[in-house]
Amino acid sequence: MEEVADRAVNAPERGGSPLRRPRWWAAAVLAQRACLVAQLAFLGWLVAAIAGLVGGAWWVPTTLLVAGWFTGPALARLCAWAARGPARQHGEEAERQLRERVTECGRVLEAVLAELARYRQVRERYVVAAGGV
Repeated sequence: MEEVADRAVNAPERGGSPLRRPRWWAAAVLAQRACLVAQLAFLGWLVAAIAGLVGGAWWVPTTLLVAGWFTGPALARLCAWAARGPARQHGEEAERQLRERVTECGRVLEAVLAELARYRQVRERYVVAAGGV
């Protein structure tokens, strides 16, 4: 009986749409990568400024590097906030489908249990008819 329930739960979605990335996802990935590249460039600039290889003040790359450190997590929080609604909707839909499948399994299992009960009654009557206890 567990196998029936496992197959129903693990069955592919019926008529459901596959999970797709939101439209803004590509822009967010691009912004994250640009932030990383900028941080690496500013870090290189800072090291070169400290070593005296590049003219100019050291505080400019430091300021930009710190700004990049704050931009990355801020962008991640913004994306998490934007993804929360669609993720909730997808989770609710998946839960609804799972409940439907489990209900279908319950109907099948009820029928099997009813058949087993009828079999038990017939067996008990046969034992009585055969003169057993």
